[in-house]
Amino acid sequence: MEPEKKRRIYRHYGFDFGLMVCSELQDVRFRFQYQGQVDSLFVLSWNQDLETLAALVDATALDVHAYTVLVNNRLFGDSRVRVPAKKPHDRDVCRIRGGENDYVVVAAIDALKLRRFQSRAKRWTSEDDPFKPVPQGFIIAKRREVTPE
Repeated sequence: MEPEKKRRIYRHYGFDFGLMVCSELQDVRFRFQYQGQVDSLFVLSWNQDLETLAALVDATALDVHAYTVLVNNRLFGDSRVRVPAKKPHDRDVCRIRGGENDYVVVAAIDALKLRRFQSRAKRWTSEDDPFKPVPQGFIIAKRREVTPE
């Protein structure tokens, strides 16, 4: 069974991103539609099952191979920006565990660095790679291709 509709991709000043709600994150078919298509995937949530959500966000960053931004409400917490980074300490750009007051946090997303990595010719990984390898069958969208470093 195929997903009901094609997922919409937004482009803002050359930055490509998609939107999902947390329940859609459980369907790998929805996530797969964004693979190679987006620099970032924003996941809107009102979810208290933080363990399940954390596992899904971790997997999404790797299988979509994009910055995955989880926006949960402050009552439950665990809003974060997850990266398919190679080094474990680089994987969460930002992570917030909730609180008493509403607030805004700004985190940097280096879309060009990700695109350069994804645009390079397929080769064996090297020690200094900033990201985990792209998933099997990964194809970067033509509009996102750039010259690798």
